[in-house]
Amino acid sequence: MGKPQYIQIIVRVLLIALNGIIVFYSFSNSYIVNTIGFLVLAIFQLFLLIDFLNKLLNDIEKSMDCLLYDDYSNTISSEKRKNPLHNKTALLLEKHRKLSLQKTSEKLIFTNIIESLGIGILILKRNNSGKITVFQINKAFTDFLKIPKFYNWNLLNKKIGKLTDFIKEWKENKLTISLTINNEKEEFFLKTAVTQTNEFEYLVVSLETIQQLIDKKEKEAWYKLMNVMSHEIINTITPISSLAENLDSLLQEENTDEDTIEELSQGLKIIKRRSHHLTAFVDTYRKLAELPLPQKKEVELTEIIKNTLLLFEQEFLAKNIEVDFKTTDYHIVNADKQQIEQVLINLISNSLHAFKEIVNATIKINISSNNKRTHVSITDNGIGISDEIKDNVFIPYFTTRKNGSGIGLTLSKSIMEAHNGTIQFTSLKEKTTFILTFIS
Repeated sequence: MGKPQYIQIIVRVLLIALNGIIVFYSFSNSYIVNTIGFLVLAIFQLFLLIDFLNKLLNDIEKSMDCLLYDDYSNTISSEKRKNPLHNKTALLLEKHRKLSLQKTSEKLIFTNIIESLGIGILILKRNNSGKITVFQINKAFTDFLKIPKFYNWNLLNKKIGKLTDFIKEWKENKLTISLTINNEKEEFFLKTAVTQTNEFEYLVVSLETIQQLIDKKEKEAWYKLMNVMSHEIINTITPISSLAENLDSLLQEENTDEDTIEELSQGLKIIKRRSHHLTAFVDTYRKLAELPLPQKKEVELTEIIKNTLLLFEQEFLAKNIEVDFKTTDYHIVNADKQQIEQVLINLISNSLHAFKEIVNATIKINISSNNKRTHVSITDNGIGISDEIKDNVFIPYFTTRKNGSGIGLTLSKSIMEAHNGTIQFTSLKEKTTFILTFIS
């Protein structure tokens, strides 16, 4: 409050006090008319003081109400802002107005980010009394479940059906779930996370279709493939380019002696060798890219496995490898015999490679059938597959062998997918199992 206001208040209070003294003196001396006159004057002065204080604090009260209810429509004129109290109130109001605009902008940006995501997002908010409200929900979430975008939890809770069972406990989860949407079952990957603040607890629910996960993995695989291919090609071309420049400089020399001719010969041999390497590399890629469609017919798996094992019989004996395959039952599948043999050859070759410095090496093969599915498992007790490379084993050209092509498992995966089947593996200490699944 400024000095002029303090002076006005002091003067008004002094006048009221003076009138009070006069009223008391007049009443004591029985001056009734004077007493009444000065009493009315005192009351009037008191009214003026109250009115002055009311006008002084009215704008401040309005500003406080604006801050309390997040209403920033009130403004304080430049004339009134000459009063320091009004000025500070106006500055406080302006500060909160800017914070409110910033908060609104950030919320809009956050909402736009959530809406732009291809995965479904639902964020629930729960207060200390347990009341749940919908904080955010994006279009992808409602599109997946084919429901309206309700921001009322009581209405939304009734629409999301079985999904409620997976999120009602408000804890972190990662799981694959099956939901019935318009009488059709669909598979989703569900992930939940919980965040706590002073007043609220938030549950973040993300919903992703299995196809989205597959597409993401395929994209990652292509990135890795491009990295491998570019690395291999550059490593081959760089020395060839350097050698070509060196040989060209030798040819420009006027005196060509025997040492120069020998150096030219060696350089050309290196170029030839590296060119053959690059040709072989491209050829393996073509083999993978031009995999023919399987010529399917009914074949017997037990017979195919036995014939494949015969190919490795001498190597098994030479390396003292025990093979455990005692299945005599018939298992008929609709498949391309040559391509399935190639898959088995690739897997057994990998097992043989894993037996370096392994005593009592064993390969165990088993066939089982259930629910119109036939499974072939090939287990070895070799060195296994480390956690660092588990995500890369099906990537083209990825190999841990010195002279390996890196397409064996990639080719096997492509063949199984062409047969509408799958290939999976588990690798623990001293035990690696590849499982081929054929769907009838």
